[in-house]
Amino acid sequence: MKKTAVLLYNSFCNFEISVALEVLALGEKEVVVFGATKEPIRSEDGLLVIPQKELSELDIEEYDSLLLPGAMDIREAIENPRVIDFIKQFNNKIIGAISIAPIMLVRAGILSGKAFMAGVNKEEIMEEGFSEEELSEMIGWDDNLRNPVQAGFLVTDNVVTSVSYNFVKFGLKFGTMLGIELPPETFGI
Repeated sequence: MKKTAVLLYNSFCNFEISVALEVLALGEKEVVVFGATKEPIRSEDGLLVIPQKELSELDIEEYDSLLLPGAMDIREAIENPRVIDFIKQFNNKIIGAISIAPIMLVRAGILSGKAFMAGVNKEEIMEEGFSEEELSEMIGWDDNLRNPVQAGFLVTDNVVTSVSYNFVKFGLKFGTMLGIELPPETFGI
């Protein structure tokens, strides 16, 4: 069975991928944690994680999916060309990206001009050099608060995106896309 890559970066949001990781564990799907280096990475809540592999160690043929958590500050990751090149290798594979992480998929060209949810507002991202065309189908934080996406996630092509407070629905959908079906009651919904 192919594996799921989990890419972590400084100030990643642990809880946003907790259900997705538990779904993968219950489905006995192997997970490999990647980082820019093998140095410990601190989550926004202080958890230290040591990546199993660094970006250059990816053998894409071993993987069928990628999981990307949000972060308090994603700037370091999104401005690292090695991180973006790593993500590009997962085009046409199953990708789960939550909170601000879908913006990295826009930068990688995977979600540019396509529908996605993100835990940030379009205006804030435009200030970082993204174009209106790239973000034309984005459902941002305030958009989602005013008019919530009822499913709690959005699937475009092979990518599922969501915002932080829908992490349970997001995790279940990511699992479903990988063939792991669990009842929502497993996680209290």
